[in-house]
Amino acid sequence: MRTLGRSFFAAAGLSGMAFGVLAVAVPMHVEALHRPASVAGELLASVTIAVALGALSAGPLGRLAGSARNVLALSMAVSAAGQVILLFVTETTPMLSGTVLVGLGIGLFWVSSQTLLGRASGSEGSERHFAYHYAAYTLGVALGSAVAGLTVGAFRAAGADETLAVRMSYAAGATATLAALALWRPERRRSDDVPRQVHPRVAAEAVAMQLPDLLLVSALAMMLPLAPLVLVRQFHLAPLVVGLTFAAVQGGKVAGSLAGRITCREHGHRVAILGLLAAGAALSLVLSVSTDVLGAPLFIAVLIATAFVTTGAWPLIVDSALARTAPADRPGATVTWNVCEYGVIAVMTAMSGWLLASFHRPELLFTLGAGFLAAAAAAAAVVLVRPVYTPDAQ
Repeated sequence: MRTLGRSFFAAAGLSGMAFGVLAVAVPMHVEALHRPASVAGELLASVTIAVALGALSAGPLGRLAGSARNVLALSMAVSAAGQVILLFVTETTPMLSGTVLVGLGIGLFWVSSQTLLGRASGSEGSERHFAYHYAAYTLGVALGSAVAGLTVGAFRAAGADETLAVRMSYAAGATATLAALALWRPERRRSDDVPRQVHPRVAAEAVAMQLPDLLLVSALAMMLPLAPLVLVRQFHLAPLVVGLTFAAVQGGKVAGSLAGRITCREHGHRVAILGLLAAGAALSLVLSVSTDVLGAPLFIAVLIATAFVTTGAWPLIVDSALARTAPADRPGATVTWNVCEYGVIAVMTAMSGWLLASFHRPELLFTLGAGFLAAAAAAAAVVLVRPVYTPDAQ
């Protein structure tokens, strides 16, 4: 197996930075245009639908591009194009083309990255690279979130109107993805690390293996995408504070992924995953208390803690699922699982926007998130008893 060097993790961080800009800028962009929360939910859902489509197209594009490494480079170029479009649009309808392109790039990014990482799943310490990769990506999301808030605040202070200030933050996202592309150079040789065909595995066994992941991402999609909007509307925080808060949430994810890896090393995958998911469910119940009771400081602290424990489980769940999948089936499973995962995220993100717009009570989102996390823990307790495949020496 070809060694994944520092450029792999650096590119992941820069790609995450671009997504961090998008995650904060889109809700603020919608708010600046005085559109309802449901529009923000729909735009963010369009990103995840496009992610699923990008994941599904990774196989055919892999045949054309020649390797997962080249698909990863392509993902960065597509995401950069989407950010450039968002930089120039002034209405929510044309924003859709930009968010879709960014989503397509993200879908290609995750499939190609996990294809490269998944070849070692089942070997000792395989979760380490998953954790480092996710930590690098999430650290980039944190930096991008902070940059978005800082950019909006700086342009507002300079006298720009709110819409222009938000749009200018997309320039930082485009710059990050282009920098990632410069670091991660494509290769000329062809390889067999991208599946020639993708056959969705719909057997009960395959669905069961992914069920903890699907329930986990359902919870995260219900609780986190509209968190910037909750901070603006419920607590009336300034854009800079919102950006820094969202960055702190991403920082909690980084720390959680690294802490999860340490827990896994000490106690094993099953104990680490179950503990993190159970803790996330408990913290989500705290968030379901009225925001008027919690107050902004406590709400933010618990939100960061929730991100810490829940997303710390995600790299472990993915690595565990791939380890329990035959090595020959892993590339195709990676594509199929990403399609399912982001399809679920799209539905839950859109639903969260609809619930917030209809009931104006963010507590409902966190109550549902707690239920999904509890269900994820129960599913993981069952499926993680399956045997692990050890990959052949590469």
